[in-house]
Amino acid sequence: MTNQLKAKQIICTSGEVQLPIVVGEELAYAHGNTLYWTDKVRRILEVAADYIRVETTSYYYIIEKEDVIRGRMGLAA
Repeated sequence: MTNQLKAKQIICTSGEVQLPIVVGEELAYAHGNTLYWTDKVRRILEVAADYIRVETTSYYYIIEKEDVIRGRMGLAA
């Protein structure tokens, strides 16, 4: 029996996270007019004013507030 380690992909997206974030349950976030769900949260890695980082069973998620993304785009224009 072999044990293989798989690297998890990192998903970077923007949206408004729907609280509460609960370990063992799916995380929901709204992007535009659509609500998305992740797979089950394994660990909450970081919660900041403008983004969160979580580990789920299959991925690492970085979800930034949409206002932060718009602000960066405004500075680039």
